[in-house]
Parts: sequence; C-alpha cells; structure tokens
Amino acid sequence: MSRRFKIVLSAAFAVLAIVLCLAYGEGVRAEEKTRRQETLTRYGGEVVGLVVATTGLEEGQVVSPGDVARRDWVSDLVPEGAITNLDDVVGKKVTVAAASGAPLTQLNFRETGAAVEVPPGRIAVSVPMADKLGVGEGVVAGDRLVAYRVADGAATVLAREVTVLSVPEGARALASGAQAMTVALVPEDVSAVLAASTEGSLRFGLPADDVDAVGVGAPSAPTKVEQEVSE
Repeated sequence: MSRRFKIVLSAAFAVLAIVLCLAYGEGVRAEEKTRRQETLTRYGGEVVGLVVATTGLEEGQVVSPGDVARRDWVSDLVPEGAITNLDDVVGKKVTVAAASGAPLTQLNFRETGAAVEVPPGRIAVSVPMADKLGVGEGVVAGDRLVAYRVADGAATVLAREVTVLSVPEGARALASGAQAMTVALVPEDVSAVLAASTEGSLRFGLPADDVDAVGVGAPSAPTKVEQEVSE
C-alpha cells in the first residue's frame, strides 16, 4: 500500500468521523426540539402555572388549600405528570412525600401498591427514576446506596445510608421518569434528598460490599468531591 493511498484513506476516515459526529449532534438536537415542542403543546407556553407545595407534605397527609399554591414554572423544567389545577390536589391524600416549593405530580398521589417494610428509625420516600439518577440494572430491593447532589462540577454527599425498598418493573430501563424508586432514609436526610430530586441534581452511587458507606465524606458535614460531570 503506497503512502499516498494511506494518506487518502486516513483523510476519508477523518471526514466520515466528522460527518457521523455532525449527524449524531443533529439527531440529539432534533430529539430535544421535539421534546420541547411536546411540552409547549401540552402546557401552552414558555411559562406555565403549576401546583407547588407551600410547605413540606408528608405521606398520608390530606392536602388543604393552605398547603399548595399555583406558581409560574419554566416549561423546559416541568416534571413528568405535573399538576396544573389546585382542585386536583386539595382534599387528596399524599402517598409520596413532597418538599416545600416542589411541583406536585401524579406521582405524589399515586395508588400505593404492595406495602414495603420500612426499617426502624427510617422514613420511606420515593424518587422519580431518570436516566441520570445513577441507578443501574443491578440495583434491587435491599441494596444500600449513597446519595449525592451533583452541581457546578462537584458532588456533595447528602445521605450515606440509603436502603432500596423497591424498584418498579421497567425502572431498569431508566426511560421516562414516570416510575419511582422507594428508598429508606434517616429523618435528617429526607429534606436534602427530596430537594435534590426536585431540582434534578440527585445522583446515587452503589458502594461495594467492602466499602463503609457511613465513612463516605466527612462525618460532621457534607463533603464536596470534585469530579467531571458528563454532559
């Protein structure tokens, strides 16, 4: 094979690689544009009115008019199944806890399925499944996780002892955020984990059996661990 032919072949492969990258980028942009258009069509504008909790809502609590309000929300950040009408939540019983200021969704009022056993001294909460949550196919009920808030290129430890109580069928596909995983937390970690879930910064890590999750980060305060965050 002549050197000239090698140069031509290398150039051809380089051009092909560039074309493929451009095509992939166009595909991603088209998918995002479609998702955005669907959201705008569903809610009718760039800013939409959502029902949010004005105070923390606990599981089993019946929603009163003072517990909720209707506030403007950027359509790009509207969570799956968001509720827009106050009448749809007032008088209903909460089945999944919500943090103060969080938009309420159908998930917060879903029909409860099979009961889960909550460990003593813990509180069970559900978090919507998402492709960036960090929950892999191997995670099953009984596993222990570490919860992080990932923002600004750093990961802050939110909860060092998170016990998986249930993972719904189909959640392993991590497809839509319409399903939720139920976990058990110590009471002091609940607010931080729910807040991170609401803002989309919640991530989970699965430690190996020989890793002491309690020792992850500083014992007295959240620890920031610098890391690269994949886009």
